[in-house]
Amino acid sequence: MAFGPFVRILARIGMVAGGAIGRAVLEAYKEAAAGRGAAAAAAQKIARRRMSLDEAKKVLDADGVTSRSQIEERFQTLHSLNAPSEECPGSPYLQDRIAAAHKVVLENLETSNPSGQKAKPPEE
Repeated sequence: MAFGPFVRILARIGMVAGGAIGRAVLEAYKEAAAGRGAAAAAAQKIARRRMSLDEAKKVLDADGVTSRSQIEERFQTLHSLNAPSEECPGSPYLQDRIAAAHKVVLENLETSNPSGQKAKPPEE
């Protein structure tokens, strides 16, 4: 059996595929080298992203709430509604978002009121 024609065919396939793979690798390297700074900055921005105070208040539905007890009550209610139960599997994602919102709102409340005094409720 002659292997000559098979070797020739395999060599041509290797040359065509090798050229295409080489060009793809070179192009990918150029793109990675060109966008290295921008990609790193975007990745860090995503990693550091934190929930804003407005978003946290919307999650907890606590726009006019100024006391810690009201925030705790909203947190407990929403957290328990999204907890797993016999009727519903719950939502760990929503529980995480609610916990993050709770943390942001409480931190803001503490920084705006460092002496520990209760904030005045808004006058109607």
